[in-house]
This record gives sequence, structure tokens and C-alpha cells, in this order.
Amino acid sequence: MAHVGHRLQSLLSGGLSPADREEAEAHLHGCVGCKEERDLLAAARAVIAPLPAQEPRVGFAPMVAVNARDQRGSPFLRWLRWSFGGVAAAAVAAVAVGLLIPATPPSQRGDEVRIAQRLELFEDLAVVQHREALEDLEVVAVLHTLEARP
Repeated sequence: MAHVGHRLQSLLSGGLSPADREEAEAHLHGCVGCKEERDLLAAARAVIAPLPAQEPRVGFAPMVAVNARDQRGSPFLRWLRWSFGGVAAAAVAAVAVGLLIPATPPSQRGDEVRIAQRLELFEDLAVVQHREALEDLEVVAVLHTLEARP
């Protein structure tokens, strides 16, 4: 049976047909991951539900879209920046490891290798976090195209 994560919002709001609801409930009884996702979504809905509905100020979505576009720049420049950044980071890491490993006794080499690996993980984390922020800005850029439900 397929996971029901994409239908949890409809399940919690009562928007599923009885047959689909039964199928989703049956899946939730056997799938811990989907059940946890449902519980998290239900908790979030419980926190958000009592908040008053508030409209964004006029011009908010276009302003965010313009700012996002300005920050992103052209695709070629983004590619160039990521390419040079990756090459530079790899070069710095290679030089640092190359200089530090031969100069240290064998007992200390393990610590430096672990530090270099953690540095690489930290750099990868920074790249992923930045990418997610850009994806969030892309979502905000199209908010004005959404229609309100009656």
C-alpha cells in the first residue's frame, strides 16, 4: 500500500471520500512513519487553528518575489558561483590536509582527518541550508497566484 503523506491534510480536514478515508486509516495503522507525520500535522493544525486569519499587506507577495529574483541573479552566475565555491573549498581542504598530515605524528593524524571530515560536512550543510532558503523564496514568489477557498 502506498504512503498517504500527500493525503494527510485532506484526511485531517475531512476532505476524503469514505473509501479513501478507510484506506488511509488502514495504512496509518500499519505505517509508523505516516502515523508520526499525521500526528505532527495534527499538532500543527491545533496550534494554528485558534490564530486569527490575517491578510498580508498590499504588495507583500510582489515585493518578496522581486527580492527573491534580485537575490538569485542569473542562472549562469549562480552556477559559476557554486562551481568556483566548490572548487575553492575543495582546494583549501586538500591543501590543509596535505600540509597537516605529513607534519604530525601518526597518533594525531586521526584527529585531523576527523576534523577535516567534519569541516566538509559543515560546508555541505551550509550549501543545503542555502538551497532550501532559495526554494522557500520560489514558493513565496508564486503565492499571489493562489486562489482563496470559499
